[in-house]
Order: sequence, then structure tokens, then C-alpha cells
Amino acid sequence: MKKILYILFFPIAMIICYHAAAQNDAQQEQAIEFLRKVHNFGKISVNEGAKHCTFEFSNTSNKPVVITNILSSCGCTTPVWPKKPIMPGEGGKVEVTYLNDQGPYPFDKTLTVYTSASTKPIILRITGLAYENERSMKEMFPTAIGPLGVKNNVIRGGQIAQGKSKGGNFRIANISSKSVEVKFTQVSPGLEISIEPKVIPGNGIADISYTINTAAVEKWGNTTYSAYLVCNGAKASTPISIECMILDNFSNLTKEEKNRAPMVLAENSSFNFGTVKRGEKVKAAFNLRNTGHSFLKYHKIEAKPEIQITSRAGLNPGEKTTLEAVLDTKNCSGEVIYTLTLVTNSPNRPLVNLFITGTVE
Repeated sequence: MKKILYILFFPIAMIICYHAAAQNDAQQEQAIEFLRKVHNFGKISVNEGAKHCTFEFSNTSNKPVVITNILSSCGCTTPVWPKKPIMPGEGGKVEVTYLNDQGPYPFDKTLTVYTSASTKPIILRITGLAYENERSMKEMFPTAIGPLGVKNNVIRGGQIAQGKSKGGNFRIANISSKSVEVKFTQVSPGLEISIEPKVIPGNGIADISYTINTAAVEKWGNTTYSAYLVCNGAKASTPISIECMILDNFSNLTKEEKNRAPMVLAENSSFNFGTVKRGEKVKAAFNLRNTGHSFLKYHKIEAKPEIQITSRAGLNPGEKTTLEAVLDTKNCSGEVIYTLTLVTNSPNRPLVNLFITGTVE
């Protein structure tokens, strides 16, 4: 009977212990809470000298916590923090000095806070815009979006591996004299976007942060994510767009898998159709071969709308194929060059560019 009771209650006891440990870990993860994690100095002159700000925090756990270290992303930013243990319910301050000696430019510095409560650090940021000869908000943020302005409403997000996430941030300014409350609508699936502060004072600056999660919706190649700003309840007519290039994820491939990966070889990477009359349809052909050791897949073939593509979805090892592209020249004039981009599963050649050139009279 004792053995039966042991068998019955031991797993339950283990679950209770595990749950308690998990709760304790969760408490430790939230042990130090900052009232804010971003300080925006706004516009400052390089002649103003060093700038200072403070990040206040409290210990929300039931154990003493020590801030073991704070690492700065730049020597121009120096943090000072309490070295003694912070008791439960007590608080403290991280005092930051920004030397403001880096010249006139937008700045974004990070402070990585390590504590005894967790292996996961806390990230603090100081941002602002240092100037030498002051310019108006409209000059510094020339692209208008309602009462706001940005340097460019198209953001370059760079390359992202399929299934991965990538984030970034940029500044937006209130080019009016009145406060503007900002929200977002019609946000593309896979895009998370936020603004701090949510209410931008007149002639003030805010930070927009975004994260692109390619696992949310499968897309390939050149991809645009967008969101519309709603300023004081009015939707802007122009969206904020983030452009990126989504490629296959090769990070987990072993050396052997890379050696046996597919490889695309274009026997001719360009096709010149000579001179044609406007309105004629030109047929270009590209001979492709898989010289690798596994199936070659085209995730996507990118081309302008005036080009129609005929191609197989991929090639077995050693196989050849002809990719055909028909260009309608009715909207063409003079010397032209078109690019076809193959997005593949080849780690050595994830992107293959083919070119159609010629002259349209």
C-alpha cells in the first residue's frame, strides 16, 4: 500500500514543486520594474554640454535584489546605480550622463542592466536629436504624414530569415504646435508596431519601434509591411511602410547538409532582345541547371507586372530547365533593363538575378 501511495503522490508532489519553482522564476523575472525604459531628450544643441536623466525602479519581488552591472553601448553614456541590495518594496535610481560630444546627429544609446534576480537583462534607452545649427522640424522630418513628419515613410528593414523576427526603430516628429495622440490601424499581419510617447507634444519627437515576425505569415523575397497612423482620431492617407527581403533560413544546416544542398547555375544570366517596336512582345529564355545534390526549389520569382513568367517550381539534382519570360513593351521606351529575381533554397545562391535588356523604339 505504501508503494502504491508513493507511486500516486510522488508525481503530484513533483508537479507542485515544479509549479512553485516556475512561479518563483516568474517572480524573479519581474523583480526589478522600471517606471519607464526610454528617455527621449528631444532636440538638444551640441553646445549645451552633458545631459542627464534618471530611470527610477522598484523591487517588486519578496527577496533582496542586486544590480550587478550595467553595460553601455557607447563610452559617451555613463550610468551610476546603487551597489547595495534593494530590499523588497524598496526602490532606487539609475542616473545616466550623456556627454553630448558625438556631433550633430540623431542618437540612440542602450544600457543593458544585469541583476541577481534573472539571467535576462533589462534594456534601457536614451534617444534624442543633437543639432549644431538648429533647423525647423519640417526641414529635419520633410515627409509629412498628417500633422507629423518623418525623414522617409518607407523604412528599409534589410534581410530576414524565414521564420525569424527582426526589429528596429525610427523617429517621428510632431511638426504642429498642438499635441497629437497617435494610434495605428490596418497593421499588416506579422508586423508589431508601437510609439513612445503615445501623445506627442507640439514640436516634439517620438520613437516608433517595430518587429517583423516572418513566422506569422509565410512570404518570400521583397516584402512590404505597412501600418496607417491615426492622429487625434484622423487616419493618415499615407502609411508607414517597412520593406525587407525574406530569404530561406539556413542557420540550422549542418556542414554535411550544406555540402549536399542544391545549387542553381544560369548558363545565361542576361538576354538582349535587340531593337523592337513599342507594343511588341519579347520572349526571353534563360537556361538553368541544378548542379547541387538535392532538390532546388524556387520560393518565388520576382518580376515587374509587364513580364509573364513560365517556369517549373524547381529542379532535381542534375536537371536542366528553360525559364521563359514574355515582356510586353507597350509601356517601354528607349533602352530598358528588367531584373528577374529567383528566391531559392540554395544556401550558396539564395538570390539569383537574371536580366532582360534591349531598346524599344
